[in-house]
Amino acid sequence: MQLSRRGFVGALGLAAVHPRLAAGETSADGFQILRAQKYVAELLENTEIKTLLWRFSIEEKATVLRAKQGSELKVRVINDLDREIWFHWFGIRGPSDLMTLNIQPGEANSVDCVFTPPDAGTFWFGPLTDASRQRDMGLYGLLIVEEKQAIPALTDVPLIIDDWKIADDGKIDESFGDLQAAVGAGRLGNWFTVNGAYLPHLKLPANRPCRLRALNASNSRAMGLQFKGADPLVVALDGQPIAPRQGGMLGLVLQPGQRIDLVLDAGGDDAVMALDIAGDIVEVCYLEREGGASDAALEDNFALPINPITVNVSLLKARTIPVAIAGGAKGGLKSATFKNEVLDLRGLLERGMAWAINGVAGPGGEVIGKFAKGESIILDIDNATQFDQPLHIHGHVWQVIEQGGAIQEGQPWRDTTLVPAMQRQKLAFVADNPGIWVLQSLVAERVDSGLIASFATE
Repeated sequence: MQLSRRGFVGALGLAAVHPRLAAGETSADGFQILRAQKYVAELLENTEIKTLLWRFSIEEKATVLRAKQGSELKVRVINDLDREIWFHWFGIRGPSDLMTLNIQPGEANSVDCVFTPPDAGTFWFGPLTDASRQRDMGLYGLLIVEEKQAIPALTDVPLIIDDWKIADDGKIDESFGDLQAAVGAGRLGNWFTVNGAYLPHLKLPANRPCRLRALNASNSRAMGLQFKGADPLVVALDGQPIAPRQGGMLGLVLQPGQRIDLVLDAGGDDAVMALDIAGDIVEVCYLEREGGASDAALEDNFALPINPITVNVSLLKARTIPVAIAGGAKGGLKSATFKNEVLDLRGLLERGMAWAINGVAGPGGEVIGKFAKGESIILDIDNATQFDQPLHIHGHVWQVIEQGGAIQEGQPWRDTTLVPAMQRQKLAFVADNPGIWVLQSLVAERVDSGLIASFATE
């Protein structure tokens, strides 16, 4: 079977959503509208220089959707671009047939998506395929799911952090899908923004605690967050609450697609958020407190309410699934199956494939496992490559239980993990969400060039 982009979801076993025509309908019927369109932005320090980007348009520079835990979310996605979009909700444990949507160009092909988020937290949405181009052009956004019982003391502050590969004249470098980037570190940008702006000054109320919801939206760059003038409290990772702890100078590294929720208490001073880029500290955002004295300080025992995730993994009864990652520069990939054909490395590279999971490059191969609903699963990841691998699981959350042969205890539940180069990592989860799901790289160039596989929960 020859796979086309259009056949991607079907080949994975994902249920493609057939568009329901929505021409003539407006947001008056209760839908939040995401319109993928071209957008002229001011990314550079010289605001007279414009940059043509893509985005899911809303009124602000940064696309942020809001929902409420346990309440119906209604979103209409419209594609005004000239190419299809495989739209995915990252980190949401929703129904499998709605978490990945095929959005064809044209308003008549708009797709309505209606589901009830089970978890509160900070999540995101963006392209699943053609990610190197679409994500780096800005086609993504943040989804904030508020707790069922509101936490009135906290003021939300979204922080969408990105790097852009951009020239001095404001034009985006169009070397998307470059094989050199695919076999290497991925597409690394040279210009940093927060919420679509260069060095923004964000106003925070001085008299209230503030919840910073940070997303690393870059294609491939790990970002180490640093704060000057503040020591925020870490309260959630990838949307899942943790026992609050001080961030300090370490422990605030976000891989592509990872999120972190941080709390600054009321009454603090102005602060600067910076990124540690291979030892260079780059200031990216100013957090400026304004207003009167504090009247809503955090409680001493403050913590976010826990989400209804399944954490009772039975390690003694768990089924272990081997997951071997090969590829990239000096990554041991000699051959792999692509579209039901076994190809040597040259043949793979000629087709834009540079990575494989369990000997299969790209979508369309056999699932790595079929699991009964409620079954405990251990993924034994063997990263036999020269690169750290940020891996993301769809529809579930997992926990690191072993790293490099050392048992890990009490690790947080997340949807994205980092498997170090040339190491093994074991991840445990309960297969409690029925459907066909995906395990993928969150480096855009790697998922586009083969680092993706699927599994089934029946």
